[in-house]
Amino acid sequence: MGSTATLISLDEYLRTSYEPDREFVDGVLVRRNVGTQLHGKLQAIVTIFFGQYRKSHRIRVFTETRLRVDARGAHRVPDVMVLEIPYRKGKVVVDVPAVVVEIQSPNDTFDDIVGKCFEYEKLAIGNILVMDPDHKRAWLFRQGNLQLLTGLSIGLDLPRQQLTIDLPFGQMFAELDED
Repeated sequence: MGSTATLISLDEYLRTSYEPDREFVDGVLVRRNVGTQLHGKLQAIVTIFFGQYRKSHRIRVFTETRLRVDARGAHRVPDVMVLEIPYRKGKVVVDVPAVVVEIQSPNDTFDDIVGKCFEYEKLAIGNILVMDPDHKRAWLFRQGNLQLLTGLSIGLDLPRQQLTIDLPFGQMFAELDED
């Protein structure tokens, strides 16, 4: 994910729409790798999965929505994020998500993915997941480490609601092969 050389202000970034949307770091627009069919399918599967808990767990699910990641105004655009209710409504997400899911695209570099994970961890996001639809692997980022998940599911804690959602990533990867 290379960045363009154009410096812009935070205000300009926030009032501008890009196709596809861009991230904003240190005054620079950062191009995001747009997903493949598998990427889009996995993103839909993850979103639908979390969506079934909207009422019972008092959460909201967002896809490709701008998230402010630091006080200087850097913004990332996670593939999927889950917010607990209540949250502040606005043009960008300013609350700390309970869950962030980054779905790897073929052109994503390891350094880019880990760098984003560190930014999310600085926000105190408790559940940072990376999912690779091409190789059907999932990782959890915690305490500065990207850990390969070896089971078929993982429990994700919702701190405000004091609930856990069991994310069946193995089943989600199996769903990619249906059709």
